[in-house]
Amino acid sequence: MKDEQQILPSFDFLSQQNRIRDFFSFDIKEFERLLRQKDESFWSRMGEQRALKLFHMAAKRVPAYKHFLRMHRVNPDRIKTIRDFAHVPITDKKNYIQQYPLADRSWDGTLRNQKIAAISSGTTGEPTFWLRGDFQEFEQGIVHELLYRYLFDIEKYRTLLVIGFPMGIYVSGVATAFPSFLVATKGYPLTIASVGNSKNQILRTVKHLQKDYEQIILAGHPFFIKDVIEAGRTAGIMWSRKKMRVMFCSEEFSEHWRSYVAECTGIKQDLKSLINVYGSSDLLLIGYETPISIFCRMLAEDNPLFRRRLFDEEAATAPQLFQYNPLLRHIEAENGELLFTSASGIPLIRFNIHDAGKVMPYRDIADALDEALAGWKQKLHNQSNGAPVWRLPFVVLRGRNDQTVIFYAVNIYPDHIRIALDHDPFFGKITGKFTLRKCNTKRMDAYLEVHIELRGGIKQNAGLVERIRNHLVRRLKEVNIEYADASARLDKDLRPRVRLWPYQHPKYFRPGTKPRYIAKE
Repeated sequence: MKDEQQILPSFDFLSQQNRIRDFFSFDIKEFERLLRQKDESFWSRMGEQRALKLFHMAAKRVPAYKHFLRMHRVNPDRIKTIRDFAHVPITDKKNYIQQYPLADRSWDGTLRNQKIAAISSGTTGEPTFWLRGDFQEFEQGIVHELLYRYLFDIEKYRTLLVIGFPMGIYVSGVATAFPSFLVATKGYPLTIASVGNSKNQILRTVKHLQKDYEQIILAGHPFFIKDVIEAGRTAGIMWSRKKMRVMFCSEEFSEHWRSYVAECTGIKQDLKSLINVYGSSDLLLIGYETPISIFCRMLAEDNPLFRRRLFDEEAATAPQLFQYNPLLRHIEAENGELLFTSASGIPLIRFNIHDAGKVMPYRDIADALDEALAGWKQKLHNQSNGAPVWRLPFVVLRGRNDQTVIFYAVNIYPDHIRIALDHDPFFGKITGKFTLRKCNTKRMDAYLEVHIELRGGIKQNAGLVERIRNHLVRRLKEVNIEYADASARLDKDLRPRVRLWPYQHPKYFRPGTKPRYIAKE
């Protein structure tokens, strides 16, 4: 209990203290000690306490949530335990975010304490704005400091962090740059180059500054950073001359892809070289790969029996696997989707972003490893250079529930494709049925396929393919601000590849089956 009493006050989301000052006085080494010594029950217990507190405070002080509960006939006074909490109605964009004004969804119905705005794209093309205050920056500063120390040893090496996320109003750039700056000003030998997603600018920055640093960290979306690394090698940058680390976010990739990118850098891959993290515009950083999560995923891709034991599925590749701290993000799974409770700038209670997945206790992971691999703890120790194991729970992420393809960190919604295909010149040629599929080339570059069903009696022809493709690109740029921004910024051909299929072809358009808007690998 003493340790809980020390930790919980620091994460009081309604404290009126100076949160930036709190960040600099926070004892990160003590927090690391607890992560090494405490099991997941310690963190889960604190997370449940915070989730219940957040619920009750939001029910009193967030006008929109108070009204939401009243409309659902929920008496907050009857929600006393975490079991009771599991019956609180689920919120999402449609039933909560889009139903109430921004101020009403903030503490005390005011935007006074909201300091930073970010946006996310939506299915209709209308963006959603997400606001946050200084508590969120304090919290993200702690998480980034932990990860930079644990994975990248920033206290040991003169480090250049090159941020390749977009630096506009989208969340990833600012939400990485600001907490990283806070970490750097805490006395670490860390320099930040907040470049944005310009490949040429990143390469120019690395060329000019690499000689002054012992370690380089590239942060950005996976397929963009891969392009940077390949282009840098062509331009004469010897990535292996420095200690090299990479931090990805927003997209899934296979372990084969991870190994390929590590090989491109010329560095010896360990379980701390290339790390993916799990975040969103509304919740910021949720989870993160750690040596044990990568170790499990590598084993799962090579061992079908272990993969089925761990994930209960027949997929050819393992889904994404992250650890998370319940103290910071209370996560549940219901009907195959993840629910989040978080003291975000807009408080979110049992919020469904429609990510498919499940929560797995650390003990279940350890038991599966015990069955599958003798001596796994020593192997993990050797491959992670002795990094301690955090006995935190895991979140399995299978992507969006048939709603979105994430392509170069752009959310491509089926509705956007449907809008483009609802075009008079196409009505006599196609049925309107389509399926999206994200693919990789032999060089591990991503591209997007749109498979479209022709009407009966209509034959394929190159001219129709080109017309559909051109119109599709034009409409995507009009309705999807993320796609328009990425198309303008990235030195990549992001145009979808259109494939036309005969009417009722069994591959994607078998008669009598439910339409699949997204084809899984």
